[in-house]
Amino acid sequence: MRFAKRRIARAWHSDHVFKSAATVMLVIVIAFVVNSNAPGSRSPSSRTPSSSQAVAINSTLGDDPALTPPRQGRPSSTPTAPAAVIAPTHKATPASTSTPQPAAVHRAAAPSTTPHVMVIVEENKGYQASLGTCSADPYYCSLAATYATDTSWFGISHPSAPNYVSIVSGATQGVSSDCTPPSCGPFNVPSLGGQLTAAGIPWRAYMESMPAPCSSSGSTGLYAEKHNPFLYFNDVRAASNCATVDVPYPGAAGLVSALTGPGAPDFVWITPNLANDMHTGSVSAGDAWLKANLAPVLASSWFAGANATVIVTMDENDAQSTPGGGQVPMVVISSSSHGVGVVTSHGNHFGTLRSIEEEFGLGLLGGAASSANGDLNSLFGGPK
Repeated sequence: MRFAKRRIARAWHSDHVFKSAATVMLVIVIAFVVNSNAPGSRSPSSRTPSSSQAVAINSTLGDDPALTPPRQGRPSSTPTAPAAVIAPTHKATPASTSTPQPAAVHRAAAPSTTPHVMVIVEENKGYQASLGTCSADPYYCSLAATYATDTSWFGISHPSAPNYVSIVSGATQGVSSDCTPPSCGPFNVPSLGGQLTAAGIPWRAYMESMPAPCSSSGSTGLYAEKHNPFLYFNDVRAASNCATVDVPYPGAAGLVSALTGPGAPDFVWITPNLANDMHTGSVSAGDAWLKANLAPVLASSWFAGANATVIVTMDENDAQSTPGGGQVPMVVISSSSHGVGVVTSHGNHFGTLRSIEEEFGLGLLGGAASSANGDLNSLFGGPK
């Protein structure tokens, strides 16, 4: 009996010890589980992004498997944390949206906005004897075909002098013959030359075969003062800069040198001598002079690299007594007139002056103020 009680006591003791040990183990397990879920105590596998994190990263990286971190629940033999860090910093910026590099230094220089205008006046032969046939003046005709020619342009009167005076002042000033100062003039009224000087616009009038700058000695040899309109006006003839602006023609090479050198003029007038302006010489001789002297100008930076215009016209048409000074050739050479061809708008030398004054922003003198006398300015310089 005592032995049986002793066996029962031992069994109870063993069971109690077992249950106590199990309780201790359970407490240890619970403690371990709680400790493993505490902040800062996650295992490496818990660094795998959640489903929502993975979607956000994938939308940033695209579908490139090399840059897409493993999805949650899929084991990986490599750490996944670096992928989550690298993703935002390694996204390439598309080339099309990158900031352009400064390439302006490689662009060609923009054409000058300062107007350049040249006027060349030939003599007497009129439209039909020049552009009307083209047999004796192929170069002049090629300019008319390449650029613009107005076939309804007229002189003001006869003979030469009234036309020259009109082109630079907007009126004949009462001149009705080929008289020169002091027989007629010099006039105390504004002229184009005086306007340019007053506006601070550099200009030059070149007279071929002129004996000296601002020469008041009258006609000499092949030089005819009646073809030098600026000396009819005191705002040029009596001005302190007369010997600087009204000068002998230096030849083609000298002209290009002046146009492309320091202090180049913005406005240029050229009167060839009597042998080269078709007055005494032939149309073919005048055309040869024009090609030899104008072609280098059109190839120069003064013309090609600028807002430039060249007018080649005639003072009068000896073959037509009316209307006015008869139909004269009018060719306008510029980037705006390139390819225009024949223009039929009516005009005369007053309209020529108007076009020049508009280009330089000057007041309109005399007949230039009337649009009825024509306007060629839309054909001038670069695109309007």
